[in-house]
Amino acid sequence: MMYPDGSNGMKMQDMSAHILPAGTTGAACAHQVQFYDDEKILIASAADFLAGTLAEGGCALVLATEAHRRSFRMRLSGVCPDEKIVFVDAAEALGQIVLNGKPDERLFNQSVGGLVDTLQGRGKLRIYGELVALLCADGKHEDALELEGYWNRLATRREFELFCGYPLSVFPGTAHAAVFRHVCQAHSRVIPVGGTATMAPGEIAVLQQKVLSLDDEILRRHQAEESTRARERDLADFAENAAEGLHQVAADGTILWANRAELEMLGYSADEYIGQHITRFHLDQPVIQDILKRLSAGETLRNYPARLVCKDGAIKHVLIQSNGRFENGVLRYTRCFSRDVTERVAREEAERERNDLLRRAPVAAALLVGAEHRFELANDVYKSMVGKFDLEGKTYEQALPELCARDDTLRILDKAFASGRPYVAEEHLTLVERAGGGHLDERYFKLSVQPLKRLDRLYGLMLIAVDVTDLVAARRGQERASAEREALLRDLERASRAKDEFLAVLGHELRNPLAPIVTALELMKRRGDLKTSKEQDAIHRQVQHLIRLVDDLMDVSRVTRGKLTLREETVPLASVLAKAVEMVSVLMEQRQHTLNAVYPDSTMLWHGDPTRLAQVISNLLTNAARYTPLGGVIRLEAWQEDGSVAISVSDNGRGIEADALPKVFDLFYQGAQTIERAAGGLGVGLALVKSLIAAHNGTVEARSAGPGQGSEFRVRLPLPSSDQLKATAPEALAISRGTGLRRRVLIVDDNQDAADLLGAIFREHGHDARVAYDPAAALTLAPSFKPEIAFLDIGLPVMDGYELAALLRKELGEAGPLKIFSLTGFGQPADREKSMRAGMDGHFVKPVEEAQVLQAALSVDVAESAQA
Repeated sequence: MMYPDGSNGMKMQDMSAHILPAGTTGAACAHQVQFYDDEKILIASAADFLAGTLAEGGCALVLATEAHRRSFRMRLSGVCPDEKIVFVDAAEALGQIVLNGKPDERLFNQSVGGLVDTLQGRGKLRIYGELVALLCADGKHEDALELEGYWNRLATRREFELFCGYPLSVFPGTAHAAVFRHVCQAHSRVIPVGGTATMAPGEIAVLQQKVLSLDDEILRRHQAEESTRARERDLADFAENAAEGLHQVAADGTILWANRAELEMLGYSADEYIGQHITRFHLDQPVIQDILKRLSAGETLRNYPARLVCKDGAIKHVLIQSNGRFENGVLRYTRCFSRDVTERVAREEAERERNDLLRRAPVAAALLVGAEHRFELANDVYKSMVGKFDLEGKTYEQALPELCARDDTLRILDKAFASGRPYVAEEHLTLVERAGGGHLDERYFKLSVQPLKRLDRLYGLMLIAVDVTDLVAARRGQERASAEREALLRDLERASRAKDEFLAVLGHELRNPLAPIVTALELMKRRGDLKTSKEQDAIHRQVQHLIRLVDDLMDVSRVTRGKLTLREETVPLASVLAKAVEMVSVLMEQRQHTLNAVYPDSTMLWHGDPTRLAQVISNLLTNAARYTPLGGVIRLEAWQEDGSVAISVSDNGRGIEADALPKVFDLFYQGAQTIERAAGGLGVGLALVKSLIAAHNGTVEARSAGPGQGSEFRVRLPLPSSDQLKATAPEALAISRGTGLRRRVLIVDDNQDAADLLGAIFREHGHDARVAYDPAAALTLAPSFKPEIAFLDIGLPVMDGYELAALLRKELGEAGPLKIFSLTGFGQPADREKSMRAGMDGHFVKPVEEAQVLQAALSVDVAESAQA
């Protein structure tokens, strides 16, 4: 078969791609028929039918006679491009689908269906066909009806609309009335004859009227059926996709149907749920039996609580709404809504448990709902606290007007409800009426207000009140005590500072007169004054004793303030013990004691401050000498054991009572006074011993068998580490008289005796020494004298020694003194640091030893030696 464009129909012209909406099917296709007795009517109706889709960008297929194709071309010219319409000769098309003289559906699908397939997806397709009309014209009415069926079945598989044209001449009489009706029934729309000049003969006119009626009836039924199908679809969607579970149960209890929500709620698939007996899924068998019994009796159930078992074993709480469908008094099935209330049941159970806990709580608790804070619950403790027992159902303001007037609890509740945030007051003051009335007590409560929510909506507040009045009173008492304690500590600190300042001043004032005494004794011995040798020895002993007392006082002050500085080195222990023995030798001789000292060999080394350890051992030996009657025996021993150094000082003296042993190391503690104790003391020696040993990470303990049994003091100190053993003790600086060095020495001190005697010592050793008693005299003397070394007292009148040192350096310039040393009775570490900051080259504490000041005169670099 050839098409107007010369093709064979297998190749179509390109058409504009107009894609139909997804999801449309051939079932929605319109199959129209036009009966005509005038060619113009047919051409007009069919052309309008085709133009409707072409104007919208669709395409058309025309299966018609040559005359009709020519008429359609004329009518549709200008409506669309030519390639949008495919024209096919109806006779040729019919010949391709006939097999053995009859239409064949397979050939129809291959030929006509192939044409339709090529046009699918190119826009909305409309087809005009005369194949059936040609069969009718040949008298093949049954074949024509068969072909109509082919078209209708093809329409279920493809997207298109079909328009068929039948001339009335093919139905000439009543014999063809049945065929006419079948043709009408095969189409979704019948277009009656119109525009005829005269009515058809009798029977044909009747048929035409029937066609008109049939067309209306077909349209009405089609619309009704479509409406019914739409309602059925909506109802099915409503049931299947409802938010709540739905199921249908047969009269015997078998589940007939369940929707998606029901299956998802319980976790079963449709195959696992539908077809099972409903009792299988109920946890409580008495409950389901009661439900079935009531439904069988025709009862309608509303909000009937039940528990269903999920596939995973979980339990769902549901409320059931159900009734039955009866026919002739017999139950056919039941329909049931299952509302999942598991979360609500859990919430209500939690609220019940919470309320029970609040009722039994030992603290005051209440639940208030709404913005008006209406009491839903108040436990007995709360009611007792406020003195009211009929609170439930009343608002806070109605129930407790007195409290509202006395405190701001209501304001707190309003604020918490408005913000939805918790509120906590640690010490909320409330005036509570005392039992018996008439008096208000101040009570403090820890107030906690917590918002209460249901489904994320605030509905109330939980109020908890804990009486903390006693705690507040205790805290305030503690705060007062703490304030008093801090005030006392401040007073003690002030007193301690005052004590330290007093000790410093005392040491200074004691050292000032001691300095000239010591210097005078040195000069007397140097000049060989033998007439007063005994007196000199007595003065020397007492001065040394006084110096030790002052040193002990100052050391105790340093220890208590944490200002003690250790100058550690690694030395033979024997040398330290020998120095301690030398320090007490005069006292031992005076007391006629026998001192047995057992020294370790020189290979036993110890790391620490040798001066402080010698001070410790000399204090212990001095203590032993004082508390042992004349002619006693005192023993000093040292040995190594258990990784430490042990030093023991023992005697056969008075001994120590048992109750006194724990106190002997206390500051200012003194034992019982006796006539034998000729040498006094301040009670600081043993306290200083303990502090100095502790500073070296050691221990000291006192032992005694009792009064008259003697005593022992044992010291334990750690052995030096391998790194400490690498250190070597510095050699002592020797003092040489014959060096030939002559220094110009300036001494400035407002204590004339001390200044004169110190100047005399320097002159005795060949130095040029000049003395000034005040800063003005020193500044007058210095330019002409040009001193190399100056010793300046710090506590001078008009200006102190630091200011004088600065003026001397400024005055002398390049010719100024090489070294300037401070000379003072203040020996605290802070005093030494102050001297260094002021630019002094050394710091000497009165009374000074002759060797120290002479070494300063002989040495080129003496600052380090002076500070020692």
